[in-house]
Amino acid sequence: MKTRIHFAPNYFYNPTHPITIALIGVGGTGSLMLARLARIDYALRQTGHPGVHVIAYDSDRVEANNVGRQLYTLSDVGEYKVFQAVNKVNMAFGLQWQGIPMDALSSGKDIRANIIITCVDNANFRVRLAKSFQYPHKGTDYDTMFYWLDMGNSRNTGQFVLGTLFDEERKMEREDFEMADKLKNIIDFFPDLDTHDTPNLQGEGCTYSDKLNEQSLFINDVLVAHTSDCLFRLLYHKQIQKHGAFVNLESGKVNSIGV
Repeated sequence: MKTRIHFAPNYFYNPTHPITIALIGVGGTGSLMLARLARIDYALRQTGHPGVHVIAYDSDRVEANNVGRQLYTLSDVGEYKVFQAVNKVNMAFGLQWQGIPMDALSSGKDIRANIIITCVDNANFRVRLAKSFQYPHKGTDYDTMFYWLDMGNSRNTGQFVLGTLFDEERKMEREDFEMADKLKNIIDFFPDLDTHDTPNLQGEGCTYSDKLNEQSLFINDVLVAHTSDCLFRLLYHKQIQKHGAFVNLESGKVNSIGV
């Protein structure tokens, strides 16, 4: 059986601009992902790659129960999450990334980026966003949509799925591997994802102990580590064999999704 490999779109091989990324949500998962994206950008630039440019969206303000569980400190409480998170990585890495204190529209009309990363616990939003991606935006190199990377988690489990938004004519006859052009997105795997929008799955407690009971302290860290490694392989090596994974902290297992 041949190994299946997905190759990045042609533009990714010699980009004329930093790869643009729209990060939707900078809470438990998104704030940690933002820090990983800064590390990815720095690593890519050391190899002569133009790196990545991130625009983050989130309308929430930092609450006391976010401290220690997300990328925020006590001094951030009351401030917009997106401003505090983006300012931290900008200062640490000398970047000029942008933070918008608004929620991205589920119609996708305000999103113009090569890679869209969703880190939101609103399943209905993701379902509606997926519908808008049926006709992904194609414009200049820096705002043409190529991928949708979705991340989600519950108490001890989580998953990420990288789906394609582009369609290129590419033919490569090889005996040692099979080329996989199209990658399924999260809705392709879970068409009824919006049924997960329940207090039992999403949590509704307000105190710090409530939040720890509803969600493991490190599920976001583990999920983000696997996700960012997949993204870095795509941007640096220009090819991947896995485009997602299911993580379970209780069992200690990670089940990858092959391309």
